Amino acid sequence: MLKSNRRFFQRLFAAIKKWLFLVPFIVFLCLYGLIFSSRARIYSDRSYYLRYHIAEFEIKEKLSGEYKLVVFRKDKPVKGPGGRIVYDFLSGGNKSSAKFPIPWNAEKGFYEARVFHPDGKERRRFLPVTFAVTGREPSPVTFPLNAVTWENTKPLDKVKIPVPTGEVKSWKGIFDWIEFTGANTLLYLAGQTAFFDKSLPPDFPWIKNNMAFLDKMCDEARARKIRIGAWIASYIIIGSRDSGLGYRYGIDYSIRDDALKTRRGISIGDEKRLRDIIKAARRIDVSDVDFIGLDYIRPVQGGLELVDDFLSEMQIKFPENLGTKEDRMLYLGREIYRDKNYKLMDLWNWWRAHKTSEIIERVREEVKSDKPLWIFLLSWQMGHQHGQDPVMFQDAGADFQTVMLYECDGRQFERLIRQWREYDARGVNFVVGNQVDFPVHQFTEDPPAPQEFGRRIREAKKVMKAKGVFVNDLSRALWGRKGPYSTVEWLTPVKEEFIKQPAPDNS
Repeated sequence: MLKSNRRFFQRLFAAIKKWLFLVPFIVFLCLYGLIFSSRARIYSDRSYYLRYHIAEFEIKEKLSGEYKLVVFRKDKPVKGPGGRIVYDFLSGGNKSSAKFPIPWNAEKGFYEARVFHPDGKERRRFLPVTFAVTGREPSPVTFPLNAVTWENTKPLDKVKIPVPTGEVKSWKGIFDWIEFTGANTLLYLAGQTAFFDKSLPPDFPWIKNNMAFLDKMCDEARARKIRIGAWIASYIIIGSRDSGLGYRYGIDYSIRDDALKTRRGISIGDEKRLRDIIKAARRIDVSDVDFIGLDYIRPVQGGLELVDDFLSEMQIKFPENLGTKEDRMLYLGREIYRDKNYKLMDLWNWWRAHKTSEIIERVREEVKSDKPLWIFLLSWQMGHQHGQDPVMFQDAGADFQTVMLYECDGRQFERLIRQWREYDARGVNFVVGNQVDFPVHQFTEDPPAPQEFGRRIREAKKVMKAKGVFVNDLSRALWGRKGPYSTVEWLTPVKEEFIKQPAPDNS
């Protein structure tokens, strides 16, 4: 019996000795857990963000104004829109929250949100939270996409088209010109709202002719083996502002009058217009089109009517003496347009691009189409000046973006190209295009305006690594401000700039 007990204790001591090295590790884990369980946590509303999101962080205690939020990437503070690095916590009840707009063109990867306080001990009292910034991969599109657009609302059943051979044909002559250029795609304006003394139906406020002709356009495109996309002019009314449609319109600031002006651009905050856009996109989706597009997908003019949403979502404070919404709109307009407050301007531009991205996201989600979605994008400042951004738009749902090289003289065009060289838009599908218009090319005859037209496309192709070219638009090339040049002379440079289909690899 004694011998048996001795063997038992020997085995027990041997087992204890074998696992004795774990004791310090267990003690360490206990102490580590004890220390960190006493630290307050930061909670994020998502584990990852796309580049048009506003990240929200919450701490379940009421913090004083000395506490700030700072976001780090690779242990360096991140500069957000408007150059902001430090973000205030707003307290309500027994919790505090701060918002962090994902910066323009943010680098993908992991970030860390931390609490800052002048007292180091207080800083260490909070556990940081890690989150990811990622991007959306666009739906597959066959490139190159070389297109001619039709941006006109003439009744197509009555239109006469002079074609390259000198004949005059019906609307089908549009496709003769597409074949003449060597393009592989027609981009067709299907949905436009206009007001010239008579309102369109409020339940479907789109010019009847273009939408009604969509199926015939698709049939002819199929017969000619040409792809077709149809787009909607989203937030613009052609002609005058129409009060009969129940829309809220954009409010702008006039420097000359130092006053607010109501414009004919529909507010991007108007819910009825968004529902109407979705309804039009659903009509396009049931047709035989290859692509669905959105133009004027931005605040067309103004946007100041959204001032309170801007202040709330971006956690910006204006002077307390601005008692009315009109006072705040006027203050914002003066700061941005008259006084050139560039920090506030950058915040305003980012927020409008964020709101427009949410519209794109909603169109995509509610239409539920499996067809690629494309966006017309302004080219100066990558669209930022008017509340657009190509990276944000891709994350929101755009599969390719037609970049409009319009409305600038030669010097402005060179500045525009420099801006794009400094912008990292890798992974975004661009199709670059120019507009047939003699005045927009500064009435130049030396070099001839059509040559300058082609040169600008060629330069943009290189810088933006374009996957296609488009010409806007055939109706302008037929009946627009062509100057002393013919339709053929305007379109010939485009033939030379279209991106060629790569030869098949038979190796």
